[in-house]
Amino acid sequence: MKPVPGPAPVGPGTGWAGGGDGWAVPLWQSQVVVRQRSIGGIMFENTVVKRRLGSAAAALAVAVGGWVLAAPASAADRPPVDSYGRFAQVMSWSSGKCLEVADWRTDDGAPVRQWTCTGGANQKWWFRDGVAVNQFSGKCLAVVGASTELGAGIEQRTCNGTAAQHWEQGAYFGGYIEIVNSNSGKLLDLYGGDPADGTPVIQWESNLGANQRWELI
Repeated sequence: MKPVPGPAPVGPGTGWAGGGDGWAVPLWQSQVVVRQRSIGGIMFENTVVKRRLGSAAAALAVAVGGWVLAAPASAADRPPVDSYGRFAQVMSWSSGKCLEVADWRTDDGAPVRQWTCTGGANQKWWFRDGVAVNQFSGKCLAVVGASTELGAGIEQRTCNGTAAQHWEQGAYFGGYIEIVNSNSGKLLDLYGGDPADGTPVIQWESNLGANQRWELI
């Protein structure tokens, strides 16, 4: 078990259900379950495998700092990112800052970067079935040029239903998630983990870094 940064909401529309033993269980994970409960006012997390998996669907378990992190093994196991019927800000674990469309732009190709969280419409995204629509521009979060290359930038573009605009949930870190592009299989990444306003967001291979972990708030 490890401490996590707060209780999970339990109930309809939250993605969580009561585990019956004091734990909250995420509904979307059918194979690997991350459970939370409060002990002495501190939230703890425990990862268990619900059932035996075949080799093709085996869960990836990675030891991080003495703790065990469980993640889906393949794209087939990753659920689409969903903000459950609301516009949400996407906050970096690394910096505590939010994804936004730069300078309140509404044009195709406007870059997505991090900035101090303001609650502005250019920082709010509606995730449904893995597609993220910006509240201000009405355009979608996308990888530049549908690239599969490391370091490709992230932009907004007119929604077109392609995999370059589709995002899946990767590993879970007690309230924070990896956000994986369906086309490239690479992760939404805060460039260099730089905490400065204006730092660009790119795609990169998974490295379990805090700059690849995000919370929908």
